[in-house]
Amino acid sequence: MSFEIHPDTPVPDTIREAVARLSPQTRARWGTLNSTGMLDHVARFHEIYLGRRSAPWPVRVLARLIGRPMIGKFLATSPFKMQRGMRTLPGLRIDARAVKAESFETERARMLETFDEIHALMGEVVHPLYGRIDADVVKALARHHAAHHLSQFGVLESGDPEGQSRTGSPVE
Repeated sequence: MSFEIHPDTPVPDTIREAVARLSPQTRARWGTLNSTGMLDHVARFHEIYLGRRSAPWPVRVLARLIGRPMIGKFLATSPFKMQRGMRTLPGLRIDARAVKAESFETERARMLETFDEIHALMGEVVHPLYGRIDADVVKALARHHAAHHLSQFGVLESGDPEGQSRTGSPVE
């Protein structure tokens, strides 16, 4: 099954550059997360994709049943136009009051490390939620999700004038 990636989905270097622009003081435009909590949330998302964190069995079953159409819907939508305040899996929810700015650099390093691990995947992978899937799809999902949250904090905007942050190619 081929998935069309929205042209606003940034390439990996654009995500890394946006993460570098974050600071513990960067405020969200919407939502309850602080920048440290957002990095933790995105890293947890990556850890599920890497098989290090599990989702509850009902979520895994639902993902196998309707996951592929949902992937297509997400990837076809600009990460800058995604619905705000979507329900988050319990294991990915962050209590913003419990996240301390002192752990910002640790969370930034963890998010980037897991992001790079995802981008090192090749071929077909066994995804913990979606089953066998092309690694390029997993990479696109990771970039899309990170872009959504980086735009939440104003460090990543759509429409890079040089076209450096775009990839509109379909993935298998």
